[in-house]
Amino acid sequence: MVDAASGKRWGKKFVDKRDWPEYNGQLVKRGEYLLDLDWVEQWDEELERMNAGKAGARFEFPNSLIELQAVWHAKQLVFRMIEGITVKLCEIGKLPAYNDYSTVNRRVNALNLKLALPTGDDLIVFSDGTGLQAKAGGEYLREKYGKKNRRWVQIIILGDPVTKEPVSFEVNIIQGSEPDSTQQQLERLDEEGVDIAGVGGDGAMDALDLWDLLDKMKWAPVIKTQVNARDDLNNELRNKEVKERNKLGYKRWAKKREYGRRWPATEGIFSAFKRMFGEELHSTSIPGMLQEAGLKVWAYQKIKRYGEAA
Repeated sequence: MVDAASGKRWGKKFVDKRDWPEYNGQLVKRGEYLLDLDWVEQWDEELERMNAGKAGARFEFPNSLIELQAVWHAKQLVFRMIEGITVKLCEIGKLPAYNDYSTVNRRVNALNLKLALPTGDDLIVFSDGTGLQAKAGGEYLREKYGKKNRRWVQIIILGDPVTKEPVSFEVNIIQGSEPDSTQQQLERLDEEGVDIAGVGGDGAMDALDLWDLLDKMKWAPVIKTQVNARDDLNNELRNKEVKERNKLGYKRWAKKREYGRRWPATEGIFSAFKRMFGEELHSTSIPGMLQEAGLKVWAYQKIKRYGEAA
């Protein structure tokens, strides 16, 4: 790790144990997702399942097509261009039919961006937030909310330091409370049966309601408290952690709690999906901005898992 004040590295020297030929192959394979049409063989069967018992107009295009088009959109392709790609694939016989840009727009913006849940036991998750720039709608939002900065859409994620992928996320149009969002996401994951063993985050996560949840659920804390923070508040778990941090000092506390796992679980994920899909949002409506921002996180997990599949 690097000390922010001095710029000097402390702790053990980093040893890169990654299998680079294997990792390079995974990165290359990620690109295959953009043109993987194996699902087309199940076009009719998928539509039949989707339309079973459906009231009203029937679906004409399977979700597999919409999900592929959603990833194209996350790559900042506008809907008319996506229609053009789909038309061409239809012309060369790779697709049985194509949808126009308005249908793509409607279906992509209605897509349920639910991440695949992690498997396994004793999951440690870390929480953090980042911002995305609303390029097209920024002036409207600036006028409406009176903010001075240009980062209007906030994403708060829970990330897994082992798989280095997002486990859960929330998107807000203006800055929301990171501890509140973290608490809500943790409660949802617990309801869905995810086996959580510990929760971590930076100083922004040092909120009593979140500590109360950790205490109630018996989740191990890896939350950085402030230097000389009060240790007499109404939460024994936090009081104990504050005393431990002050007794050991930050460096020894961070080493003992393995606080460095926060970086691959949050900052590393932010960096990865921003490199892949960019930081700018091109939607002009608030619902469109929220969906476009969420697409980046959802599509990153989908492409990452595709690249790692055997």
